Amino acid sequence: MASRHIPQLITPSTRALLGEGPVWDERSQLLFWVDIDRGELHRCRADGSRASVVRIGERIGCVALRREQPGLVAGLERRVASITLEPLCVSTLATLDPHAAGNRCNDGKCDPAGRFWVGTSDPSGTQANAWLFRFDGKERPQHLLGPCICSNGPAFSPDGRMLYFVDSYARAVYACGLSPSGELSEPRVFKSFDAPGWGYPDGLTCDAQGCLWIAHWGGGRVSRFDPEGELLDAIHMPVLQPSSCTFGGEDLHRLFITSASVGLAPSDNANGLAGAVFAVDLEIGGLAAARFDG
Repeated sequence: MASRHIPQLITPSTRALLGEGPVWDERSQLLFWVDIDRGELHRCRADGSRASVVRIGERIGCVALRREQPGLVAGLERRVASITLEPLCVSTLATLDPHAAGNRCNDGKCDPAGRFWVGTSDPSGTQANAWLFRFDGKERPQHLLGPCICSNGPAFSPDGRMLYFVDSYARAVYACGLSPSGELSEPRVFKSFDAPGWGYPDGLTCDAQGCLWIAHWGGGRVSRFDPEGELLDAIHMPVLQPSSCTFGGEDLHRLFITSASVGLAPSDNANGLAGAVFAVDLEIGGLAAARFDG
């Protein structure tokens, strides 16, 4: 599919090893994202200005906004933590995967009800012992989807009744009904990407029309699918490893796309852009990021 979208580079001086987890804060008009392997939390304005970085001191898989409390909620090595900035303070809220040595938190988001959903990943890429957890701040985190090697997503439909979950190594995106209490229906395959050219489905987000935008790690693209799984649009990226995406900007019509440079041969990063953050302005808008209620 030919693309009419031209990604704009918004981080000219930043190249992440493993850029991930973009989230837009409409209150501060700032984009947050992480460099997992460097343990860094980045932020900037929609045009890339006023960029700054905070070093957390351990790997950080994702962050989410908070509804009432200051700062952010984050998935770190094997724990959910509260992070406040200026000055930096990191405090544990819950532990994850106590019996899966080596696993770390990966992608995560909040649902419209304010629950934090965070997945884990086996960094070796060999052990299927990772899960997607649900954490409401009151009870222990519950592992609900898995096991898999690398959990990605989730994303939520505009009405909050559907959760999308990515099993990256299985090259599959799943859809589950989501009840008001946070329980899931039996997952069904939403889309499989068996052809090598697609790469691996990675981070994803839902737009205001209920369509999914999926970043394809190793596939060099971000694709839009309708709720029935029909391909509607594609953004061809100047990098091989786009990792995730989210809507932001003043009117939520700017799609931000993170990427990674880890593991690439020099020939796969000849333009030096791997690890940068990009933006594409779209006619369709997105949804404001849900906030953690714990």
